Amino acid sequence: MTVWLRRFFTILVPLALAAVLTYHPVGGPDVFQDVRHDVAPWLVVHTTLLFGFPLLVFSTMFLLSGIDSRAATVSRVALVPFVAFYTAWEATIGIGNGFLVDYANGLPPADQAVVSGAIQDYSTNPILGAESVATVLGGLGWVVAMFAAAIALKQAGAGWPAFVLVWLAALFVLHPPPIGPLALVAFACGAVLVERWRTPQRKAVGRPQLTHNHS
Repeated sequence: MTVWLRRFFTILVPLALAAVLTYHPVGGPDVFQDVRHDVAPWLVVHTTLLFGFPLLVFSTMFLLSGIDSRAATVSRVALVPFVAFYTAWEATIGIGNGFLVDYANGLPPADQAVVSGAIQDYSTNPILGAESVATVLGGLGWVVAMFAAAIALKQAGAGWPAFVLVWLAALFVLHPPPIGPLALVAFACGAVLVERWRTPQRKAVGRPQLTHNHS
């Protein structure tokens, strides 16, 4: 693994996703009415997140590279339910709703009312809906992963500022702006501090040892 690859995933990927999230349309209780005028940005943002969630798993794994502790293991394990359930939720509620709303936009007003009700029911199902088993398990996975990663980094010596920033990245579970983008920026800033902490360690490893001859 190269240093630049790690920096790409831990710094650039979260910043890029944060930038995309700033275009996330503001949602509301009525999915069809709230999304119908913003279908294009809605689909762009949620399609990006569909690929972004697995990328964030790599980001966290690279952030913890070389750290072997109980907290680091907990963080890595917690990423599994995050990516599994949040990806399924994103495909269902984000992308699925986007295409349904786009379809309903082309219908006569009388038919829109019927489809709007179906979209609302689809969005509130208890398995993959907006507030469902998937969001709870996926969100809990991300929160645990970030808390445990912050602890692992602090125990390894990365310092309190990095600990706090990675801890704040847990707020990404509230991904619409402004909280979601700010949480990813916190992740990236924490990664910058971790990289600064790693640099002296690399130099120390690569520095030749001095030997002393005693006569």
